[in-house]
Amino acid sequence: MPLGIALLLIWLVLLVRFPRIMLPASGIIVVISLILAAGVGIWQWRHDRQVDMLEISVRHLPEQCDFGKPLQVSIRNNSSRTATRISWQLLAVQPGYNTNLLDIGVTASIYRLSQPLRPAQQWQQCYSVPRLRSGFRAEDLEYHADKVRADFTK
Repeated sequence: MPLGIALLLIWLVLLVRFPRIMLPASGIIVVISLILAAGVGIWQWRHDRQVDMLEISVRHLPEQCDFGKPLQVSIRNNSSRTATRISWQLLAVQPGYNTNLLDIGVTASIYRLSQPLRPAQQWQQCYSVPRLRSGFRAEDLEYHADKVRADFTK
């Protein structure tokens, strides 16, 4: 913060002292900043579009999973690029509500997939149910993946 204030004051002094040089220089800096901001915005939009193409399904299926691991997580990569370092946060909610019922504590129920997932490839694994808030049963809840993150390579 102090550095920003100092730079602003120096710029103002130079603008008042040398307006003929500083006005065009300021205009060039503004144009470069706008181009840079637009580039970062487009890159972020394209990356978010790729992440949205990851289809993550979390279901409570004790009959299809090993004992003690009733949550089946399936991830399908519908993008045209290989997804790596996929991570997501698990949410458990009552049908019709949006309050997370996991007693997340320190872990925050963040899961990771370290292996790469090629385009059109599907991955599946069963997990144990994290601790729930008291009064709720795991089989009565809906599970969702939230805050999905991934890196993409060609």
